[in-house]
Amino acid sequence: MKKVTIQDIAAEMGLSRNTVAKALNGGLVSPQTKHAVVQKAWQMGYTKLDEKLVEEIKATYHRANTGTILVLFNHMQSMFWTRVLAGISNAVNDEGYRMQLHVVDEKDKDGEAAGRLIVEDVKGIIFLSVFSAKFVRGIGRRKLPMTFFNSPVNAQEYIKYGDVINVEGFYAMNALTDHVIRQKGCTRFAYIGFAEGSRMIQARYLGFLNACSQNHIQVDERLQYTRPANNSFFSYAMVEEVVNSMPYIPDAVVCEDDDVAKHVSLALLQRDSQAVKRTVITGFNNTLEADFFKSDILTVDVRIEEMGRRLVKSVIDKVKCPTMDVSFTSIAAYPRI
Repeated sequence: MKKVTIQDIAAEMGLSRNTVAKALNGGLVSPQTKHAVVQKAWQMGYTKLDEKLVEEIKATYHRANTGTILVLFNHMQSMFWTRVLAGISNAVNDEGYRMQLHVVDEKDKDGEAAGRLIVEDVKGIIFLSVFSAKFVRGIGRRKLPMTFFNSPVNAQEYIKYGDVINVEGFYAMNALTDHVIRQKGCTRFAYIGFAEGSRMIQARYLGFLNACSQNHIQVDERLQYTRPANNSFFSYAMVEEVVNSMPYIPDAVVCEDDDVAKHVSLALLQRDSQAVKRTVITGFNNTLEADFFKSDILTVDVRIEEMGRRLVKSVIDKVKCPTMDVSFTSIAAYPRI
């Protein structure tokens, strides 16, 4: 049997190898992240776990006998997702349940592989990624309480099965863009974000467009990048290609989140080291590292760990009261301007 490594655990959880190593070796990570990583390492049979950590996990399992909340995720590494998972893990433990995290293989189109994880102990499911309607239907056949974080632009398939929770984006991005126009004097904008892929990102794009319209600014359609080449997410390579293809460098680049904003700043630095200094860049989620070279990126604060708790509360409320109507909820966001 193949020996489990730190890299195997990182791949299974969608975290960086460095984060997992810190969690297992006493490094600086949140208690919630540490607990989730140690629990996953124990479940996978990682043999180098400290005996005290093993005893803590076993004690948790003995206390938490209410059942398991299954969290379905795709393979995206980001500080945002690390903090979401920390909030979920903490809330699940507080409620007396266990969290099981599963990174869905892109080949599992109909949910068959993920569905095999749904044993009697699983009481509810949290979807942390936007999955296809076919995948959701496959999981939905189990008729368990389900909560979705984010949804496709057309969410009708999702709300047949459970609650949908989004982060408010329209008003937050409207306020952020309006600030960039009025206080920074920007009139030429690019937008980079998968607005065609999810309802949450679409709301951010519409908020940006609304602010431009209110200030009588006509956006240049050549600088609106609303669908990545892989129809999934904007990787650094894709953002670099986008930046290099721009017919000119705009006054500001509005991005769907902080990860894309960081990609933009690095790509601009490669294209024109002077332009990156004067170009305003905005992100979303407030996950920028303090030592990142472009320290003036504007962003929107989201109480990420608390959002993870809301996801847990939603699915457990349904576990306790299956007849509750489904809900479509937006969590507040706070522009840092």
